[in-house]
Amino acid sequence: MANKKNRKIARQPNKLTLFVFRIILGIALFAKGISFLRDKALLENLISNSIPQEKFSILGLLIPYVHIAGGFFIIIGLYIRAAILIQIPIIIGAIILLLKSGGKSYQGEIIFAALILIMLIVQLAYGDGLYSWRNLLNKEKNIT
Repeated sequence: MANKKNRKIARQPNKLTLFVFRIILGIALFAKGISFLRDKALLENLISNSIPQEKFSILGLLIPYVHIAGGFFIIIGLYIRAAILIQIPIIIGAIILLLKSGGKSYQGEIIFAALILIMLIVQLAYGDGLYSWRNLLNKEKNIT
């Protein structure tokens, strides 16, 4: 019986570890959104090589703000799964565009995007975690 309990504990990461993992993911997305706002040339170069100009203006405007909003919601722990489901197609598209461009100058960006994608999938699997705004709101509703 104790052996079965130990296996279950070994499978699930520590709640504090998930919290730190979620904060790092949120900060990384938030920072990437800010960097896209500051350096629009990077985003323009990536998108303009494979997407027509009229579609670029919409994507170039939306992607930084989606990263900022998604990163913020992930950091505070509110609607994490929804934010992640919005981020995953953007990150997959970024990886495809970066691989399509094939330049060695984008190698760091490819690695960063792949790590973010892995982190998003892991966080999607484990959800909000104990230390999140959503759990705080649920506890408050149960008190009143």
